[in-house]
Amino acid sequence: MKEFYRTDFVSVYYDENTDALWVKYFKKIPSDKHFIPVVDAMLTGFTSLQTQKFVADIRKMGILGTESQKLIVHKLLPGMIQHLKGEKLYHVQLIDHAEIMSKVCANKVKQMGQCDVKEIIQFSDENEVIKYMKSIVSRRVA
Repeated sequence: MKEFYRTDFVSVYYDENTDALWVKYFKKIPSDKHFIPVVDAMLTGFTSLQTQKFVADIRKMGILGTESQKLIVHKLLPGMIQHLKGEKLYHVQLIDHAEIMSKVCANKVKQMGQCDVKEIIQFSDENEVIKYMKSIVSRRVA
């Protein structure tokens, strides 16, 4: 595992087992300003790797503010897609169905971020995420 960023509420890391960049939240994001370095770390980490796979474990993230949602849709996802040079981005959101507001936020980001070169899928079971990610053979991005 290679870690790109860590605070008390989040970790951004590469998991060799799934060949994916993961962002995992341990608790709610304090504010939109705290989310900016997380997005920067996700983009820096992803563009330094040779994978097409990204997992966001947002079960404990809480609700993203509007500005944070815009960062994902207008900076993070386009930056990842640009790095992939036409290859497909496989993006999985690990959600907790009991966290209704987090699920609403995830669905909003999913809806705003859809485009033809990526796939956004949601799971509520981490083992299913791992199984799914292992089933994808990622093309090596230069």
